[in-house]
Amino acid sequence: MMHDIEVLGLAQPLENQLKEEKRVIAFLLNGELIGIDIKNVTKITKKLDITPVPKTPEYILGVMNLRGNIVPVVNLKRMLNLPNQEDESDFILIIDSSIGNIGLMIDQVVGAITIEDEEILPAPINSIGIDSKFITGVIVTNEEYGDKNLLILLDIDKLFHKQESQENEE
Repeated sequence: MMHDIEVLGLAQPLENQLKEEKRVIAFLLNGELIGIDIKNVTKITKKLDITPVPKTPEYILGVMNLRGNIVPVVNLKRMLNLPNQEDESDFILIIDSSIGNIGLMIDQVVGAITIEDEEILPAPINSIGIDSKFITGVIVTNEEYGDKNLLILLDIDKLFHKQESQENEE
């Protein structure tokens, strides 16, 4: 069957149409280049007042008021068990996850990068200390951002998901 398609000259154009492109918002975390699919990102904001909330995991810094919505703010470095360099971040990336909007503290915004699905490589074991279950893959970029040309794609759905165990309450 495949032979017929080649005779008709369709093999080449089909491949070109299948190139899936994604836009990611790239940012720096401890000097590493991290990307999140742009469809998960609602906005990037300067750090606003964060109100601490008692009895929350230590990676949750508190909540902030974003145009009338209360958004939890997460210290992404703590959540990913990365060294937490003390220089305070000025930027918060607001993402839309399956559990609602969440603010992620990041060091610096790099910008939007277009990537192709076929460029995504499996994450090297323990790349830069981030648990590989949170990583969709990595991309070697043509340009260096900071001094890095490895873009690590974070899987927002794996990082932030409803915990089923809490629904089994008596």
